[in-house]
Amino acid sequence: MSKKNKGRGGVIQIYAPTERIRELLDGKTYIAETLNKEILDELGFFVLRSAISTERAEHYLQSYKKMLQDGILKRSEFHSTEVKISHVEDFNDLVDQPGLKTVWPNFYGGQVASSFQRIISKYKDSPAPVILHQDTSYQFGDFEQYSLFTALTECDKNNGGLKLYPGTSKLGYLADAGALNAEVLPSDLPICCPKLNPGDILIMHSATWHFSDSYLKGEERIYLEIHIVSSHSPFAQKNIAGASPTGGWKVEFDLVEREESNFFVQSRSQRLKEALEKLSKLDA
Repeated sequence: MSKKNKGRGGVIQIYAPTERIRELLDGKTYIAETLNKEILDELGFFVLRSAISTERAEHYLQSYKKMLQDGILKRSEFHSTEVKISHVEDFNDLVDQPGLKTVWPNFYGGQVASSFQRIISKYKDSPAPVILHQDTSYQFGDFEQYSLFTALTECDKNNGGLKLYPGTSKLGYLADAGALNAEVLPSDLPICCPKLNPGDILIMHSATWHFSDSYLKGEERIYLEIHIVSSHSPFAQKNIAGASPTGGWKVEFDLVEREESNFFVQSRSQRLKEALEKLSKLDA
């Protein structure tokens, strides 16, 4: 029986099998060339070594650099590390790489689609840390969703590699969005910062608590992220595996363009934005 530890901070108490989690991390069970879905389900993430060839990763890297230099790609106005790529086709064949053919049957009964794709980069021109958060708060549809972060460069703690709290996906959606409070987690719950080489893929459940520190040194940290959902989700944009469903509900939109505001006449975040704008005018 795994030891369960009491959390910190306020009246919320969170218990977790931290001994079991440490055992999995120490044994590197979350890193392999073949996906172990049980470990992914338990920890909320898994590192797939050499998921695509280093040559393919280098091809994507050079395409990214050239298009950035030519002004075809640019950093998002919404997120300091985000680069929109939905208007180009140079990265679309990632999902068809041979190393991923055995991955897709592990999700949604093999009926897999993507909802968005982007590059997230951290370097000298965008070195700031990213808050502790979960992606579920910013996504649409059901809660069984994942991101695949393909490393195009070496990604580790020195250049702002992703850091994750293992097992936190079990907490699910937390009914709000923003900076999460790590103080409520068990004091001995470890943080994992997987070192990825070009071609490795970090698969992460969207409810997993994660963050990244500031860029310190080394090469640019570049992940090519693709977000997957069930092909039957109304928010599925491009089919990846299995038969593409016909009929039913379908939402065509671009999450990277933050088009979700169209769902609301007045949402909580819209009201807060309006209030801040009014306050800024009073201070002017």
